[in-house]
Amino acid sequence: MFQDPGSTRLLAISPHLDDAVLSIGAGLAQAAQDGAEVTVYTVFAGTAPPPYSSAAERMHAVWGLSPDEDAPLFRRKEDIAALDHLGLEHRHGRFLDSIYRRLPDGQWLADHLEGGPKIAINRRAPADDPDLVAEIGEDIRSVIEECRPTLLVTCAAVLDHPDNQATRDAALFAAREQNIPVRLWEDLPYAIFRPGAVELPPGFVLGPPEFSPATEELRVRKFDAVAFYASQLAMFRGRDDNDTFGRLDAHARKTSADGGYGETTWPVLVS
Repeated sequence: MFQDPGSTRLLAISPHLDDAVLSIGAGLAQAAQDGAEVTVYTVFAGTAPPPYSSAAERMHAVWGLSPDEDAPLFRRKEDIAALDHLGLEHRHGRFLDSIYRRLPDGQWLADHLEGGPKIAINRRAPADDPDLVAEIGEDIRSVIEECRPTLLVTCAAVLDHPDNQATRDAALFAAREQNIPVRLWEDLPYAIFRPGAVELPPGFVLGPPEFSPATEELRVRKFDAVAFYASQLAMFRGRDDNDTFGRLDAHARKTSADGGYGETTWPVLVS
């Protein structure tokens, strides 16, 4: 996946604290093992003061946290442990997860849905938020200046989540300004539950998917790293099929030509 000898410094732009490891942890670990400098910058890692939305309160309970516990801080500690296990550097952004944000009229961006650990984006929310994308882009430029990446990887945003879409678009615009090549990862495990098309902003074209095999040792290392995200595994257990690792494994092996484990990415072309 990242075997281009010129890709010596990788910057992964992750929407949330777990997305990069779940989606492309084996590939990032392989790159680090091969000698690349790999940094994961998580955009929506900021701490929000109470009061919280019903969606946030529900998620905190599912994650096994008390109402007054600093959930983002707890999750940042999980993330650091996971990335350390894979030999990756971390940077945590200041932006608030969707469950902590409000619309301009004061309503919460995310609502809780009854019947499980599910949230829904308020129907009054705009389809995109150019101001948020611009703000995220400024922070990504600062990280780019610090890390000087030769390759940038981020989410494909196969699910209609505003955090994922804003992260991807901001990363694409920032990378284009610096002429940095970009690859998009398949959003896991969400692409298993709700597969969808990838629609990029004007000026960007998605290349063909590429499946990159991972060794058994790297598959185990990735799954061990995912296990550090206890809060998120608790959330996934709310689904009908709670075998997260089994589903990740089966999904990859369906894509593989030889039935082995691996991860899927797409190159992005500038039109």
